[in-house]
Amino acid sequence: MEDFKGKIVVVNGGTSGIGAEVVKQFAERGATVYFTGRREEKGQEVEDSANGDTHFYELDVHDRVKIAAFFDHVIEQEEQVDILFNNAGVLSVGSGPLSRVKEEDWDTLIETNQTAMYQFMKHALTHMQKQKSGTIINTAAILGNDKVNPMLPAYSGTKAAIVAMTKSTALRFARNGIRVNCISPGPTESELSIKAYGNKETFEKSSKEHPRGSYAQPHEIAACVRFLASDAASYVNGTELVVDGGYSLK
Repeated sequence: MEDFKGKIVVVNGGTSGIGAEVVKQFAERGATVYFTGRREEKGQEVEDSANGDTHFYELDVHDRVKIAAFFDHVIEQEEQVDILFNNAGVLSVGSGPLSRVKEEDWDTLIETNQTAMYQFMKHALTHMQKQKSGTIINTAAILGNDKVNPMLPAYSGTKAAIVAMTKSTALRFARNGIRVNCISPGPTESELSIKAYGNKETFEKSSKEHPRGSYAQPHEIAACVRFLASDAASYVNGTELVVDGGYSLK
């Protein structure tokens, strides 16, 4: 089991699904975890169920002032940021061909899936540069690269942008002791995915068509995030790690 004792971890979007599992897995391995989300009750649930040192901070990723205040709070308390898991995202808006995507839905996708990640990366990198160490893992998706869906061009565009931002940033900061990678999960059982499929029954029916007969559980994706953050991945930088159980091979 990896040891993250003494590490300060920030998780953007840590109140459900993959994000919540990442919070728990880092905490039980000794890290101090600060995580954000919009729903206080969900944040409290994660804190209560985590076996370790976790701190929830209520935050809407559209609020740039509050993002800055959140990082100020973390630095005031801990004086460092070692790991950022940049995870918050939205999938259930802006579906259909671009000719039918509403401008407000387009703006929501860009602001949530791309601009918020930029904001968290910007603040984390400011402190990681001073430390000359750190690692960032961004959440992209196979729909942004390996598994194009004709009904999700807006969403796919935001996820492809994350892959490009990841690679460019990794190259820029490699000599500063900072690694930047991204994961591209396939379908994973979570509130976000189930909502995108319409309901739990439709999600489970679709999952039976997966090469292994089931979609991922959040803990399977979280394990890959842990690997990318660990010393075992010290030579992994600028990589998009596809975690889909072979789904994109179909």
